[in-house]
Amino acid sequence: MTNLQGGDDAGRVEALKSLRTTLDWLGDDVHNIENEVDPLIEMTAITKAFDGSKALVANNIKDYPNTRMYSNLYATQERTAKLFGVSAYKDIKHKILDAYRNPLPANYVESADAPVHETVILASDIDQVTDILPIVLHTNEDGGRIFGSGCHLIGSPWVPDGGNTISMYRMAFRDNQKYASINMVPGGQGDVVCKRHPGEKIPITVNCSPPVGAELMAVGTLNPVIFPGQTDKIGMAGALQGSAIDLVKAKTVDAYAIAQSEWVLEGYVIEDERVWETDQAEQLGRQGEAPLHPEWARFMGRAYRTPRAFELTAITHRSKNPLYYTPHFGAIWYTIPFVCASIYEMCERMAPGFVQDVAGFTGLTTWGGIVVQVKKQRRSDEGMQRNIMGAIMTVHRGLRLCVVVDEDIDIWEPEDVLWAIESRISPRRDIVVYNEYGRGQAFQPSELKTGQISVADGGLGIDATVAMDQKSNFQRAVYPVHEMDFSRWFSEQEMADLRSQQDRYFKFLARTGYA
Repeated sequence: MTNLQGGDDAGRVEALKSLRTTLDWLGDDVHNIENEVDPLIEMTAITKAFDGSKALVANNIKDYPNTRMYSNLYATQERTAKLFGVSAYKDIKHKILDAYRNPLPANYVESADAPVHETVILASDIDQVTDILPIVLHTNEDGGRIFGSGCHLIGSPWVPDGGNTISMYRMAFRDNQKYASINMVPGGQGDVVCKRHPGEKIPITVNCSPPVGAELMAVGTLNPVIFPGQTDKIGMAGALQGSAIDLVKAKTVDAYAIAQSEWVLEGYVIEDERVWETDQAEQLGRQGEAPLHPEWARFMGRAYRTPRAFELTAITHRSKNPLYYTPHFGAIWYTIPFVCASIYEMCERMAPGFVQDVAGFTGLTTWGGIVVQVKKQRRSDEGMQRNIMGAIMTVHRGLRLCVVVDEDIDIWEPEDVLWAIESRISPRRDIVVYNEYGRGQAFQPSELKTGQISVADGGLGIDATVAMDQKSNFQRAVYPVHEMDFSRWFSEQEMADLRSQQDRYFKFLARTGYA
């Protein structure tokens, strides 16, 4: 086993070239499960039971003797920050924006140098995809085994103005179906690419368990208004991990695959070929009613008839114990930084230097809510927080909550944000409803549904900042902790023991002296 465990960035860069070396590098932060695990229910139940802890690798998968499964890789802020190469989780958004401005173009390799081409299985030799891939069942209420583990790569000349787009879409390989469903988010980059080529078969690769940089870019949400279609996501992925992503020409389609992936599905996206996602949905003949699986907002998602289909041409994979990703919908710390980066970039363009930080929490759900910290320096800044809030709620479809606070509020401490809301707002003046009856987000079950289109029932904006002419009325009480020499009363060990017992929020208050 290669020893890549180390704190230096050179070690991180080398480790992140493949998922295998990444897991090796993480060392004791990975827990290996050796007893047999069933991909139906058992793997996702394990994932949920130990969410927010170590990364999990199951080495003995029922009915799949040569395959391993992994999950919870991004389940903690600390490990996610380590993978991004930053010391603090809140700084990841800046790493993403730097990657956007300074992408590393892909490196193209020959098939002989691509581990994912070690084994090639043509579609004509495949009965059911589930015979090869351990596609999971999350709950007893799932509508079927829904494939949501692949990073969908479309490259030039299909992407407008060049570049490569990589995203993650759910697919369903139902028994005895000619095509699989593929559910691209309406208005997303993949959807836009396909709409530009009506009636054409668009070559695509679906990369399972690629290097971390590529997987992060696929699952991360970059708002298309702020990051246009020509954004090279593969180049960004390379910049995030510190080395160029290796691409290899696919075996059966005119497209490229990520050479260091564990699995690749090759095929075509077919426009205007409608496919029901589950048997029950097809039997009902109605959109958005039959259960699917847990979704990002942590409700049970619903099945649809997708407006396009996926035609499989081949599956390639590493020959020795390929790893398969188990998608989960819990501590999803990998998606939040991308939302924060998009919002921070937009705000910086609107009012340079005004927004200090942008934060999200798992409790707000992915794409569900955001907290923005601003600094008013002069009277002319008053009101800009409302402009910022309105822009965020309009541009980010389906966002349900945007809270704006002053610079003295720690936006990474939810209790401090709640304190600002409780103590600083006028309910009649500072709470605003945005975007009623505009386009929404399908993951929100309260929104109206028209086919696959969600109609927003409104998002909530809360201005929890203090008006410039009211600053003196909201002066925060501060205890002089920085003036004290606590060693007069406590030893270093005693202080460490006392602080170890403090709740996270009380540590923040103790550190700042804030009441």
